[in-house]
Amino acid sequence: MIPHHWCIASVLLLLTLVGYPAMAQQKNTDRRPILLSRNLPDTSRAQSYYDIANAFYKQGQSDSAETYLKLVAQLSQQLNYQVGLGDYNRLQGVIRMHQGLYEEALICYQAAITHYTKAGKPALSSPVYNNMGWLYKMMGDSQHVRNLTKQGLAHIQQAIALNQRFNLTAQLVDNYINAGIIYEDMGQYPIGRDYFFKAIAINDQLHAGAEAYRVLYNNLGKNYNVTGQYQTAITYLKKAITINLPLKKLSSLAHNYRNLSFAYRGLNRPDSAVYYAEKSLDAVKAAKESPLTSSVYGELARAYAAVGNYQKAYAAVTMHKRVEDSLMTLDKTRTIAQLQGRYALQQANALATIKANLELAETQAIAQVEARKAKEIALIESEETRRIAQIKAMAEVEKAKAVAELETKYDTQKKITQIAQLDQHNQQRAQKIKYMTGGLGILLVLLSTLVAQYFIIRQTNQRLSIQNSIITANSQQLGNQADQLRVLMKELHHRVKNNLAIVSSLLKLQSNRLDDEKAIQAVRVGQQRVEAMSLIHQRLYQTDQLTTVNMAEYLTDLADSLIQAYGYQRDTFDLQLNVDLPELDVDVAIPLGLIVNELATNAFKYAYLAGQRPLLRIELQQNRHEGRTGMTLEVQDNGPGIDLSDGQQLNPRNSFGKRLITSLSEQLDGHGEWLLQNGTLFRLSIQDTRLVVA
Repeated sequence: MIPHHWCIASVLLLLTLVGYPAMAQQKNTDRRPILLSRNLPDTSRAQSYYDIANAFYKQGQSDSAETYLKLVAQLSQQLNYQVGLGDYNRLQGVIRMHQGLYEEALICYQAAITHYTKAGKPALSSPVYNNMGWLYKMMGDSQHVRNLTKQGLAHIQQAIALNQRFNLTAQLVDNYINAGIIYEDMGQYPIGRDYFFKAIAINDQLHAGAEAYRVLYNNLGKNYNVTGQYQTAITYLKKAITINLPLKKLSSLAHNYRNLSFAYRGLNRPDSAVYYAEKSLDAVKAAKESPLTSSVYGELARAYAAVGNYQKAYAAVTMHKRVEDSLMTLDKTRTIAQLQGRYALQQANALATIKANLELAETQAIAQVEARKAKEIALIESEETRRIAQIKAMAEVEKAKAVAELETKYDTQKKITQIAQLDQHNQQRAQKIKYMTGGLGILLVLLSTLVAQYFIIRQTNQRLSIQNSIITANSQQLGNQADQLRVLMKELHHRVKNNLAIVSSLLKLQSNRLDDEKAIQAVRVGQQRVEAMSLIHQRLYQTDQLTTVNMAEYLTDLADSLIQAYGYQRDTFDLQLNVDLPELDVDVAIPLGLIVNELATNAFKYAYLAGQRPLLRIELQQNRHEGRTGMTLEVQDNGPGIDLSDGQQLNPRNSFGKRLITSLSEQLDGHGEWLLQNGTLFRLSIQDTRLVVA
């Protein structure tokens, strides 16, 4: 009988959760709980009533939920079931809180904590403390009393302590979110942000789904907005939008877009602010959530004002005021409804007490009638059992005879079937032998083919091995030749450098014999040009790169040698060297080095005569133009400048140097120009892809 009763209870529970129309459900709620209560154990009945009430509440059917909660209270009081009484008061508190009956909700929550404590189940009190914290927050918001908000935070801290004590990690997420929001209400945004990050850390630890993060990301975005960290706010708000869009959470999307508009206004990007404010308005219209509509119109008005569209801003402000006024009217109506609800609740409680007493008397009368019926049914069932036993005995005798006859027929048929199966089995074996013989022949043919292929592959591998040996020998020979060529090139550069050094020494000796100062200067300039080329060849034989020159090191050495040659010290000379092309082909490096040498020499001779700290800036940069790669050379001093009419310094200079610079520039297919910019500036532009070293 017990399984039958459980099936009836399950069907009734399913019908209750699915839900009939409201009027039909009201008619059946009186009898259905009574039937269900007789088919479950004591405490399980109370828990089942609570689960049904909770399901009705989540479906928005508070009246049906309270009907079943009354049964939870009655049964729990009869059994002195403290956990059931705690569950009853906890859900009653939630219902009262959402009805706006804050005082009654607080009484229910306190009663729930008392019952859980008596039951020795303090862990069950943690969600109650969390709800109490949020209740005090709502009371503080509505009454504008900061102490109520602080008291709410204290209750949430109690919930956190209980959840940490009993390792209820999952419940800490809601605690941290509520605590973070309350800290923001109190103006402590960094602390609120820390609590949001604690909730995210727990979600990461529990590998929670994406939906668990959407509210947290929006809260973080709003928090960063208030503290002026707009770019960080945008990052988190876009994460929230990515989660809310596929879930079609229109109300949440309205919050996200509104907060994004606020952030872009903070970054002085009004066009983006208008875009997201309009998206927020579309989302809130689709969600049909009036309280949120007011703040969205307010943000939209500020965004339009930021872009200077004051006509739309005025229209948005008008809508904001209109919605705000309607919400104030709605709040007044809700307050009146709450007062009427309290009065109706008092009447309902009185009627419920009378009805409960009537139902109790009716239940007792039904129980007495059912007890008498049970005795009569027991007598009928006893007589029925005796008669069934007699019929079973007679049937067993007939059954034995029939079974014996059937067994005989079955054994005969079984032997005939076995003979037929053996014959069929032999035929199958003969067929298999034929197939195996054919398969063996095919296998031999395949093996012969594989052996022939093996010998062919072996011969081919031998030929390839010989060819690989020849290729390896040729590669080694080429490598040796390349090494010899590298040594010869280094020796060639070394000898060129030595020859240039000899020429430089000869020019120096020649200058020592001359008496004419102009002739001495001309020889010295020639000597410096030779040394500029010598530096390049010296770098070529000192490195493994035989065709390229490290321009940064080369230009540094060239500048240092000129500084020393003209009697300057590095600590009293301002040398600015900026090279974006680390290596160049030697055919390009030599003309560039001569040009830099000529320009720097001209600066040392004519620019640094005014007594100021000497400056020499050498810059070599790579550039791209219309898909072509080139470079730009700039050499600048801080001297008195040049005469732009002929491109010479104010002081006379050797015209050969100018011709040499022009010739070398044309050799590089470049375009040079003289500028007056805080001294003399020469800029050489070369547009040729061959300048870049691969």
